[in-house]
Amino acid sequence: MKALKIVGKRKPPRTPEEFHAVGARLDRELSVVKPFSRKRGFVFKARTWDELARWEAQRVVEEHHQRSQ
Repeated sequence: MKALKIVGKRKPPRTPEEFHAVGARLDRELSVVKPFSRKRGFVFKARTWDELARWEAQRVVEEHHQRSQ
């Protein structure tokens, strides 16, 4: 039989305020570890350089529009 060493025990939140405080603390810790949102990757295959340029310009305009809202 192995000996176990228990240092502490996390108490579950009892009230909604405690629950939200724990969530806020975890969100702060996550923002330190991962300070930016991760974009999902995909593949865009353009048939011509002009088509690629139009697509990139449209993407920039859409991203700017989403940020301004």
